[in-house]
Amino acid sequence: MYVFMINPVAGKGKGVQVVKHFLRENNVSKKNYKTYYTDYPGHAIELTKQIASLNKDKITMLIVVGGDGTFYEVLNGAKNFNQLPLAFVPVGSGNDFARGCDMPLNPKDCLNQIFKDNSFQPYWAGAYLTDHKPPRLESLFASSLGFGFDAEVAERSNESNWKQWFNRLHLSVLVYVLGLIITIFKFKPKQLTLVVDGQERVLDQIWMLTISNHPYFGGGMKIAPNATINKHTFYVTIVHQISRWKLLLLFMTVFFGQHTKLKEVETFRASHLMINSQEKLTYHADGYTGQCYHCSVHKETTPRFVKRKK
Repeated sequence: MYVFMINPVAGKGKGVQVVKHFLRENNVSKKNYKTYYTDYPGHAIELTKQIASLNKDKITMLIVVGGDGTFYEVLNGAKNFNQLPLAFVPVGSGNDFARGCDMPLNPKDCLNQIFKDNSFQPYWAGAYLTDHKPPRLESLFASSLGFGFDAEVAERSNESNWKQWFNRLHLSVLVYVLGLIITIFKFKPKQLTLVVDGQERVLDQIWMLTISNHPYFGGGMKIAPNATINKHTFYVTIVHQISRWKLLLLFMTVFFGQHTKLKEVETFRASHLMINSQEKLTYHADGYTGQCYHCSVHKETTPRFVKRKK
């Protein structure tokens, strides 16, 4: 049985139409699939838990039709069901998970590609736990986890009044750009204590720290241009001791992955990180935002299986 988890709001309902057209065009029998629609933020987590609990041995593939946030919710709903095969059809504003997996960004082409090849590839999600909560409250991220400037940009963009207007004009990338420009003048650099694979570092004047599973974030920005999907390590990018105007230059070059040439940008690989702060930090996981003082991050040891080319 194929299960479609559709966010009807993403892409102004484009996902709903793409799925209906695909099922009709391929004459898929109704007994071979089920469709579920999300109604509010967090709904996909609840639905996925219920579906996986009741049908885990019957599901051939759970196909997420939405944006990166929808996939984030499904991934966390499937946290205890790592054998559940997953696929992603991008109809959101960022669609970085599809980019990272080298899947088509056109939803119709992506859906055809998903059903063209029956094989799945392993994918090791990131796991994070904030403020020493019980392990059962650990969350997962598919693409990236960020602290500081980029997280505040994401928070400001998500909560902005202009987001719906830009989305209606098919200019969703400008939501992030405008949020970025405003945040450049409001952000205060942080001091962090970072423990990387057991080695402690105290860092000052930190603008952003991003932990990546693949190169992309923010709707196509190559924040970690050398990142490859693998089972052992994340790709970490730290920007520190940089002027506000030079940071703007950084984001003009990040689409091409050229920002890593700046002396204020540090990159390395790591398996486990702990981030500590004396003041509350804003963070984002695949675009979802929150705040914390402490965060522990590691790779899932058991892979999930997703549709991807690389």
